[in-house]
This record gives sequence, structure tokens and C-alpha cells, in this order.
Amino acid sequence: MIELINISKQYSSLKAVDDLSLVVQPGRICGFLGPNGAGKTTTIRMLMNIIHPDEGSIQFDGSPERPAAEQFGYLPEERGLYQKISVEETLRYFAHLRNVSDANDKILALLEQFDLHERLNSKVSELSKGNQQKLQFINTILHDPEYIILDEPFSGLDPVNQLVLKQILDEKKAAGKTIIFSSHQMDQVEKICDDVVMIHKGSSVLAGDLKTIKRRHGQTQLQVIPESPADLEHPIFSDLEADIRDDAAYLSLDGNKKQDLISRINQVLAVQSIKVDEPGLEEIFIQLVQGERT
Repeated sequence: MIELINISKQYSSLKAVDDLSLVVQPGRICGFLGPNGAGKTTTIRMLMNIIHPDEGSIQFDGSPERPAAEQFGYLPEERGLYQKISVEETLRYFAHLRNVSDANDKILALLEQFDLHERLNSKVSELSKGNQQKLQFINTILHDPEYIILDEPFSGLDPVNQLVLKQILDEKKAAGKTIIFSSHQMDQVEKICDDVVMIHKGSSVLAGDLKTIKRRHGQTQLQVIPESPADLEHPIFSDLEADIRDDAAYLSLDGNKKQDLISRINQVLAVQSIKVDEPGLEEIFIQLVQGERT
């Protein structure tokens, strides 16, 4: 377990992190969310002991004593790979630093999983942005760390490799690892994370179980897509005060029974699809921030 307790960090006149607390449980993936400049990277650098908080403390499994460096796997937003050596040399070097046993087999297996095995002898500088990101992720997990800290891990990855990364994170979660996933791409976080912490201007605005947050915040709606786009102008949608956008009608379920709405619509329209549309994290975040300003 990782616990950040009331940590703050000031840079001149900028309060980058302001009295922030969060708890990350083992065997769960915690999404650390916020727009660029919200304080995510500063928080992670404090967690990784690269910089120190001005106030507050960081504990691991209830203790202020920091675990050995080998127990951490950190993927920074900025790539830090040596550009002039090969893929194989890179991974062998870091495996040696971390005393990885059976390093050759582990390196080859991970390169195969990410379809990088044919680039074993390529220099890092010869790899594309996406392949460098894959290499950096492999380096992050090669030593099987207990604490996995990922800052914008999907940067440069295509959908296939995003899926591979997600599968590996699911395996690490099942093994009881403690995982923090920092990103401003909230749609990606929804697919991966169990818990989320949203920050704005260095402070937490929302934290907790993802499913619970989505139930409690925002407005659940019924999305209706008629077979004919012209039917979006049907009087029933005006009567129900529907929000018409993106070739669909969105109806509030507050005070309305879902089955009654579906029955009314099916009586008067041919419908392509009807489904419950939960609020996304981005929508919830915007509502919270706007509410803070009013």
C-alpha cells in the first residue's frame, strides 16, 4: 500500500501540489487524473524520491521507511533511455543493476510479447516513438517490482500495444502489485483502473472506487439512436426535453422509469439502439471544476 498524507510542494509563487492525500491499495490499479499542469508529475516525483515534499509524508505499507529501489518500477513521461546502445544492451544493463535472475529469458519473452524481438540489435535511437515507449515499459517491469508507477504510459502506443500493456497490468494487479497510472486521458483510465484520484490545481477534487464514483456523480442518461436521423426532430423528444447531439437523443433518467421511457419511444419510433449512457470521467471532472468556480 502507498499512502500520501497531506503533501505539498511550492515552486516560487506556484503551489504545484497543495495538501494532497491519497491511498493506493495493493492488487488494484489507481488512476491519477488531471489536466496537464495539475500537479500529477510533481506528485509522482515526490513519490519516487526524486524531489521532496515541503510538507506532509509518504508511507509504504504503513511505514515511513522507504522500500529498496529494486521494489519500484517507474515509467516517466519523459523518456530516459540511452540512445546510442542497442535494445538488448539497454535491457541487460538495467537487469544487471537490479540483480534480475534469468534475465535473458525474461527479456526475450517481453520483447516477443510487444513484438520487439526483431529489433534486439537496433539502437534505441533507431526505434519509433511507440517502440521506445514499449521498450521503456519493458524496462519498468523487467525486475517484477512491487510498486509500479506509470506516467502517461500510453503515449505513442497504437491500440494493439495499448491492449498488450493493459493485459500485463491486469496480470500484475492479479499478482498483488500496487499500481499508479497517471494520465490526462480519462477515457483510457476508465478502461483500466479500479480506483481514481482526480486533481485540479494540485488538490484532490474526487477520490474513490471508479464504479461508485460514476454512479454517484453526473447524470445517467438514456441514449436513443433512431433508425432515421430525421426522427430526432420527432415531438416526443421535445416533450421529454431530450438533449440532441451526435446523431442521438439523450434523456434524463432522474425521476423517469427506464422501461416506461423505452416503451413510449418504441410505440412511436423505429429505433436502431437504446442504452443507458453513464457519465464519463471527463464529464464528471468538468462538472466538479465548474462547480468549484461558481
